[in-house]
Amino acid sequence: MKNFLKRTTNKDWQVKKVSWLFDTIASGSTPPSNQEEYYQKDIPWLNTGDLNDYYLEEPSNYISYKAMREFSTLKIYPADSLVIAMYGATIGKLGITKFNTTTNQACCVLAQPRGIITKFMFYWLMGHREEIIRMSQGGGQPNISQGIIKNIRVAVPTLKEQTIIAKYIDGKFNQINKLIEDKGKLIGLLEEKRQSIITEAVTKGLNPNVKMKDSGIEWIGKIPEHWGVSKIKYTTYVKGRIGWQGLSSDEFIDQGPYLVTGTDFQDGQINWESCYHISEERYNEAPPIQLKENDLLITKDGTIGKLAIVKDMPYKSILNSGIFVTRPINDSYITKYMYWLLSSTVFDKYIKYMETGSTIKHLYQETFVNFSFALPPIKEQIAITNYLDKEIANYESIKNDLVIQIKKLQEYRQSLIYEAVTGKIDVRDMERELDQDEVR
Repeated sequence: MKNFLKRTTNKDWQVKKVSWLFDTIASGSTPPSNQEEYYQKDIPWLNTGDLNDYYLEEPSNYISYKAMREFSTLKIYPADSLVIAMYGATIGKLGITKFNTTTNQACCVLAQPRGIITKFMFYWLMGHREEIIRMSQGGGQPNISQGIIKNIRVAVPTLKEQTIIAKYIDGKFNQINKLIEDKGKLIGLLEEKRQSIITEAVTKGLNPNVKMKDSGIEWIGKIPEHWGVSKIKYTTYVKGRIGWQGLSSDEFIDQGPYLVTGTDFQDGQINWESCYHISEERYNEAPPIQLKENDLLITKDGTIGKLAIVKDMPYKSILNSGIFVTRPINDSYITKYMYWLLSSTVFDKYIKYMETGSTIKHLYQETFVNFSFALPPIKEQIAITNYLDKEIANYESIKNDLVIQIKKLQEYRQSLIYEAVTGKIDVRDMERELDQDEVR
C-alpha cells in the first residue's frame, strides 16, 4: 500500500481513506430468483452487468416492495452514488447512478460523499483499476471486498481542483470515447460486409450472370441452376462425445493425447498449446471422436457454431463433450468450403428457423445433420474457397488494425485519467481556459 501511495500522492493534497470520504459504503443482496413476488417493477435493482464505466441512466432490473421488507441487506441508495463491481467477470467496472436504487451483493456502493466529488472519485478508481484488482483476495476468482475499498488511501485535492480535474477528464474522456465508438461501428460494418460476402459466395457462386433457380429451402433462397442441394447427414461424418464417460479434470496430465475444447478454437484453427492432455487409455476409449488432419470441428454447447479446422495436429487428439467432429463422406465437398458455409448467415438462419420461439443453447445432432445447404461442383467449391480465403483475410487485416487502434486509445484514456487524478498533469493552469469555455 505504501508504494501505491508514493506514486499517487501530490505533496499539496491530503491523504484520506475512502471510508472517510463517504458516509455510506455498503452493498445489497439477491432475493431468491425463483420467487416472482420479489421481482415486481417497484424499485430499481442494479447488477454488476449494468455497470458501464459511465452514468447509469436507467435500471434494467427491479425488485418488489415485499423484497425490501423481507431482506434487511437491501437498501435504497440515492442518485449520484458511485458503484463498483467487487467480483466476477465485471470486477472493477464502475457506474454513477442517476436514480435511487438498490443493488445485488456484488456491487459496492459509495454514497453521500463528504469532501470529495463523486465524479472525481469515479475517475480516481478508474485510473487505479488494475492496481485495485491486484489487491483483491480470494482463491477461485479475484474479489475486491468492502474492506479493501474502505481502506484504499486517496490523495485528495481541494474541491475546486477536483472540479477542474473532473471537467478536464470529461472533455478528454468524451473525445476518446467517441473515437473508440466510431472505430467500433466500423468493425460492425466490416463484420456485416464480411458476412454478406461469405453468404453471397456460398449461395450464388462467383458468376454474376449465372442462371438461378429456387432451392426450395427457406433459409437458402435462390441458387445457381446447376447446383444441387443436400443435407449434412447425406454428405458428412458427424460424431460427438456423449457425456464425459467419467472423465474429470483431475485426470488432465502434462503430456499425452490432446483434449480439444471450444476454448481452444482460435481464428478458425486449434491453439494446441492451450489444450489439456489425457492418458492413452482415455483416448482409446472413444475411437469415433479421435481426430484426423483436416477435420472440421463445430461447437454445440454455449456459443454454438464456433468453427475450427484441424491443422498441424502435433499428436493424437480427441474431443470434449461440447464439440462435433465432421468430415466429408465420398468427397462430397472440400472441408474449407463447409467451413465457409457454416460461417455464413445461411446456417444462422437455419438455427433461428429451428428455434421455434425458444432460445437454443445446445446444437443437437439431429438438428445439425438435417441442415440443408447448397452444393456446387467441387471445381466451383475450390474457386469459392480461394476467393473467400483472400477476401476475408483482407477484412480481418483491417479489423485487426482497428482492434489495435481501439486498444491503444483505451490505454491512452487510462493513462490520461491516472495522470490527472494523481496530479501528474497540473490542470490548475487550465482553470481559466475551462472558465472561458463555459462563458462561450
